Amino acid sequence: MFRINDTRTGQVVQIGPGPGSVLRLYALDPAHSRRAHVGEFRSLLVADLIKRNAEHRHGMTVEVCLVVPGAGNDETPPDDATALNIRPAERTIGAPEPSGPPSGAVTPAEIIIEAPLRPGTGQATVRRTVGVGPVTFGGRDAGGSAPHEARAVSLSDIADRGLDPLDVRLALMSRHHAERADLTWDVLSDADQTLRRWREQVAEWAESPSKPMCAEVTAQVTAAFDDDLDTPAALRALRELENDPQIPPGSKFESFLHADQLLALDLPREIGRPRRG
Repeated sequence: MFRINDTRTGQVVQIGPGPGSVLRLYALDPAHSRRAHVGEFRSLLVADLIKRNAEHRHGMTVEVCLVVPGAGNDETPPDDATALNIRPAERTIGAPEPSGPPSGAVTPAEIIIEAPLRPGTGQATVRRTVGVGPVTFGGRDAGGSAPHEARAVSLSDIADRGLDPLDVRLALMSRHHAERADLTWDVLSDADQTLRRWREQVAEWAESPSKPMCAEVTAQVTAAFDDDLDTPAALRALRELENDPQIPPGSKFESFLHADQLLALDLPREIGRPRRG
């Protein structure tokens, strides 16, 4: 059962009635006409995590609707987010729709989920709200208007530092989606080291005989995603698996690849490439 904390009711509720149901997610993109700062990708990341878990594991179909105030309906989404392995939205909505919330009803601090009460019946839908915590950079508003250096760190700034954009994805997933996340260059560098190490280890483990996934760790990862998208718990499970000498390399390989279907960190990237000296 995939459950989230509905921030408007304060209750933990199930997302969707089950396999075969269709979910519609509404997320705000406030940076449609300018360079986006890293904090503005968080709501899109949370929507992407919901979509991956609902589709990969629960047999649902998810349509992400990007709410862009002032844009025309079905306008091409700004796809920047693809550098974070965030899948493009199926639709862009610029005006209120009879079947969905008006543009002004969605904020950067939330994602609205619409799901049918019963799949395939055409009956009324139920609306849930997923909280998205603010993102700061060095303790300051990542998208504020003050003329300081940290106010608008973009993905191009990340690349200029020699970092992988997916370092941002990993760093944001290291905090619960409803909590404040404070990014710094040190935090992103630590995420970069972890990501590089995991990719190199996955490539090394791939050379060992294949073994079944570690059932305990896989269950921990999937349970964490089902429990209000607890990505920090999922990442902790992988770190424990990484350092467990009792688990054979082939099992670690399969477990990390399975988890990457949800995490989307490109963990198999180094397979087949020459080893670094």
